[in-house]
Order: sequence, then structure tokens, then C-alpha cells
Amino acid sequence: MARTVHTVCKIGACEPFCGIDVDVEDGKMVRVRPDRDHPVSRGFVCVKGMSLLGYQNSPDRLLHPLRREGSGWARATWSDATRQIGARLRAIADEHGPRAIATYWGNAADSIGITMANTFCHAFGSPNSYNVLSLEYTDRGVVAHALYGNENLILQPDVRRAKLALLLGTNPVVTQGLTLLQRRPRVAEDLKRAKAAGGKLYVADPRVTHTTRLADRHLRIRPGTDLYLLGSMIRTILDEGLYDRERVARHTDGVDGWASAVAALSPARAAELTGIGAEEIGDLARAFARADGAYASTRVGVQTSHNSVVTEWAVATLASLTGNVDRPGGLYFNPGVIDIPALIEKFTKRRNTSPSRIGGFRPVFGGLPCSVLADEITTPGDGQIRALVVVAGNPVISFPDTAKIEAALRKLDLLVSVDIFLNDTATFAHWVLPAATQFEQGGFHFLVNTFDPEPFAELRPKVVEPPGECRGEWDIFKELSRAAGVPFLNNPLFDRLARILDGVGIGFSPDLLNRYLLLGATPSYGKLRSSARGLHGRPFAFGRFFEEAIHTSDRRIHLWHPTFAASLKAAIDSPPLPTADRPFLLISGARRLESYNSWTHDIPELVEKLGGNWAILNDGDARRLGVRTGEAIRVRSAAGELTIEARPTPDILPGVVAIHQHWGHTYESGMTTARKYPGVNVNRVHPDSVRDPLSGMPVFNGTPVSVEKA
Repeated sequence: MARTVHTVCKIGACEPFCGIDVDVEDGKMVRVRPDRDHPVSRGFVCVKGMSLLGYQNSPDRLLHPLRREGSGWARATWSDATRQIGARLRAIADEHGPRAIATYWGNAADSIGITMANTFCHAFGSPNSYNVLSLEYTDRGVVAHALYGNENLILQPDVRRAKLALLLGTNPVVTQGLTLLQRRPRVAEDLKRAKAAGGKLYVADPRVTHTTRLADRHLRIRPGTDLYLLGSMIRTILDEGLYDRERVARHTDGVDGWASAVAALSPARAAELTGIGAEEIGDLARAFARADGAYASTRVGVQTSHNSVVTEWAVATLASLTGNVDRPGGLYFNPGVIDIPALIEKFTKRRNTSPSRIGGFRPVFGGLPCSVLADEITTPGDGQIRALVVVAGNPVISFPDTAKIEAALRKLDLLVSVDIFLNDTATFAHWVLPAATQFEQGGFHFLVNTFDPEPFAELRPKVVEPPGECRGEWDIFKELSRAAGVPFLNNPLFDRLARILDGVGIGFSPDLLNRYLLLGATPSYGKLRSSARGLHGRPFAFGRFFEEAIHTSDRRIHLWHPTFAASLKAAIDSPPLPTADRPFLLISGARRLESYNSWTHDIPELVEKLGGNWAILNDGDARRLGVRTGEAIRVRSAAGELTIEARPTPDILPGVVAIHQHWGHTYESGMTTARKYPGVNVNRVHPDSVRDPLSGMPVFNGTPVSVEKA
């Protein structure tokens, strides 16, 4: 009998989580359509969501545990798999120490998958938990920790009421989000509404995009130079006394150091570095300072570029100077339905917070930087990583320096992949464990609750049963923990409770965790359970951030940071520019609506529209190189080279080449559709050694390369 279930879209970590209605027949999802009554998305669903049956019902789904046998695979039972993997992990930790164990979670993990990967690693006493956020977002955590006292205090823009918006390295009309994991599926509508109310939209991007076409001003900025634009704006505001003296005096410490820090960034100097006119930079600074509510917001184009932490520091400084923190039209913090910063502090007291062995980077958002993982595996000595468990991730496609990560994965004594597919990374594994999708588990994605634009929560129902022997990460890691002799959830109390409840047949499930997390919350667990589409929490109001949310001891923004200042000086003294032998700058974002990292590349309906990837270069550069559309070019960097189809266009800045990331499906994986459209892995030319000095994040945007006709 057919039935309809209200739920939300979940492909990879696509952030809007749009409401959908799913028809189920004979235990199988057969139809998807927009949920017009969903309180957040209100009937919006993109092409990825409308194609998710190709992901959910894929014939390529991994259905049984697999064990490596020679160059092939043999089917295994769950009991053999968990017992043998657990015993091997225990033996490696006993022989080589706890740091020999590592985990990584990728962008398709939800809160349970994230929690399982992190706590499993720390239960051994190892600090080596890694995650996808260190490839693109941890700059924000570093800045939030320094300025606001907690890395999880991520401020977001009040899009609809802003009178001036400055977007840097972001294309929200396509990505449907403006900041870290923000749930804003109708962002284009919000931007248009702000413009209709008299707001101005400025977009800094080396490419023409869907969002730049919506902008009042498109600033065609050179990749990697957003810091100099922001620094020059800060200098102009300080020089001309345009900052909000009253709010700065009341809420902020450390403004004084900025005047000398940006003294070298006159609009004229910034114009030389960015390619934006000096007069335009000055006018933008004045308009920003005088606007009745303004914000600047970066995304992956900036966050994966040079000097990402100090660039984000400059964004926060610009907001603080102009009085745009906790102000309508500026930046604000959504406290959410549950206090996520307090929750994380409470549940991570037993974790190992040691810095990375390579580079000495501290963990951010629960993980060390992925850019050092290959070196941590291949560098001999005490603490060398020898075992890695990957959850819902594909490092061989998404990490920089592909050849290096391939060699590192081959060197591991044990590699386990927990995934719905036998993906590219799994081809290097010793064990592959079949995971259930979110539609086969349900749950509460609690870790992103404060990243929503307003307090809101919803419990996702279980829509269908998992096929074959697929299991949720909760059950997989509960069994692995017992087999390895470590406490489940890295908590002896929870471990004992789990054993008792499982022993008497009640079962220790994620639902019990959700009940615990929502104790005392508004809305309550019971009300959420009875709601088909989620509920709003305590109404958000401006003016509470400094009284209720900020974690600094004096409840003020600690704006000045000597380590950041030293990094800023180094960035001003040595700007990231092309060189004589590598005169182009390579960028690797350029998100397309049909693609979400490698997760959508096995969905025929989407990948046939995408058709792989190619290189976008300025048509004038192409004429000079003698390259026509469809011909191949060779792109070389210090890390390696690749050959790829060229597509010249006037819609990209001269001297810039863009190649879409997350392709290169050339491995003997089980993703048959992805292998038909393999594309080229641009990460073969991005070195992992070029890292942000403060966060360890790699640079995917602004890599100097040479380009020639192949």
C-alpha cells in the first residue's frame, strides 16, 4: 500500500535540507516532490533533491560487508567484520600507541556519523580525528575561538534586512547558503527582497556567476587577494573616523592595533593587488560604514584560498568596527533550540586535544587539518598513523596532492570505509562496511542547529528499511567499540548503559540520545516527535548576543590577536601572486547546481547533465595560447600536472583558470555511473604543503600554474 512521508532532502552535506514529500510503495521510495508546507523551504527543492531516488535506489549500493582478498573482494558477515576490524585496531593501538589510530568523516555524515567517528577515535586516546571541515571551513572556528571565546559561535548575516551586502568568493544562488552549513534554501529570494527594500549587493568574484548577475556591483577580484580589499576598507574607515565609536567602546577591545596593521594597505596598494579600482575600494568602505545594517560574508572561494584565517578575521573586524554585530541587517548568532557550544563542551571532556604531530596545528571543529594526514601516515616515528576509518567520505578525490594521498592510503596497515558505495577511496581499503542512508535511519541533525537562520528543529522520520545488510553508523560503531575494547561514545557511563539496555532487549538507540539532548529544550522532544515538519523554538531577538551567547570572560569581542597580526603582516609583505614561470592562478570551486562534491556523480540523471569537468579560461588568454573550445590544455604546478579540455569564455578574469573539483573517478570502484564520466582530479596540481599557517587548511584557490596547449 502506498504512503506519503514528509521528510527533508539529504544528498551529501547539501545545506538547505529542503522539505520533501516522499511516496513509498512496497518498502521502496518511488517518488519525490517539494513539500509546499515545509516552514523553511516552502516548496523549494533543487534538481539534486528531485533526483535523489537515483542515489537512494542506486543499483550500485553496497549491500554487504566486504573483505579484501588479494586484488578483489570477498563477502563477509557482520560478526566477522566487526570482530576482525576491532581486534586489528586493538592490536595496532597496543603495539604502536593510541596515535596510530585515526578516523575521518566526510561531507555526507550527519550528526550521528560525525559523533561516531570522533568519539571512536578519542576512545583509543588518539587525537587523530579528521573531517571535511578542515578542507573548507575551519578558519571560522579559529577566529570565533579567538574573538568570541568559542569556536562554535559562528555569526551569520541578516540577509533580508541588510542595506549593504558584500559577498566574497561565494555563489549562493547556486549553493543555497551564505555561511557555514546555513539552511537558507531561498537565499536568492532573500537577496532580491533586500535589494527591493533599498539594499545594495556587492559580489567579489573572478568569475561571472548567477550571483554576480544579481549584484549591483561585480568586483572582479584576483584570486587570493580578498584580504587586501577588506584590509584597505578597514584602513579607510579608521582613517576617516567612520567606525561606530559607541558600540566599539561598549563591546570591543583591541581596535587600536588595526590602524598600524593595515597602514600599508592604501586603496592604491590594494588596487594593485586585487585588480579593483582604488576609488571603488574607498567608496565601498564608506558605503559599508554608513549603511544602516551591513555585512560581509565569505564562502569556499575565500575559505580555501590564501590567508583564510586572517581574511575571516578582517571580516569580523569590519563588522565590529561598523557596529554590525548583533544588529538588524548585520551579523548575528542564532542560539538554536539547544545550546550547541555547551553541548559540545560537555560531551568532549574526555577527548585528546593534542596538536597534530606534523605542523603542530590544534584541532578545530573536532578535527585536525586534513592537509597533514598524508604526512602523518608516511612520516616514521612515534605517533605515526597506521589505521584509518573513513565514514561517508572520499579523501582520495577531495584531498589536495592526489598522488601523495594515494601513496599514503596504500601504506596503511588497516583502512576501513563505511559508506553506501564502494567509492574511490574504498578501492584502497581492507574492509568496506555498508551504511544506511539518512532515509533508512531518520534522526536529528543537532550539530548544525545553531547554523539555521532562526531557532528551528525537526526530527527526521525513518522512511524505508535499509536494503541488504546495510546498517546505521550508530550500530556499526557500537559493535566496533566492543570488539576493540573501547567505551562506546568515549563515555564509560554511556557504554555501560548501552550494554544494559541492549542486554535486556530495549536497545540503546540514537532516539534515546535525542531525548536526552532535548531535555528542557523548546520545543520539547515530545512536541517535535508529534510534528511532521519541525517546530520553531524561542523567537530570536537582537540584543542578546553580548548578554547570553558570547563566551569571553568579560563578554566583549577580543578583536586584537598578536598571532593573527603576525600572519597579517606576513601576508602584506608577501602577497600570493603568479610567477614568471607560473603566470596563471588556478581556482577549483565553481560549484554547479547539479553537483555536490563526488556524492552526486553516481546519479545518472545528474551526471549526464554535468558530463564531467573541464578548464574555464579567459577567451583572450585562450587566443594567445592558440587554444580553441574543446581542445586540451596542460596545467602544471609545483605539485604535478594534468591535461583537460578547455572552454574559453569572457566570464572569467584574465590570468585565471577554473577547474571543477571532486572529479577523477578513475579507480576500480563500484560507482559505475561515475566511472562513465570520470573527469579529471584537479587536486593532482594542488599541493598539500601550501596551508593556512593558523588553521592548516589547504589552498585550492589561487595556486600558481602554467598553462599550454596540449
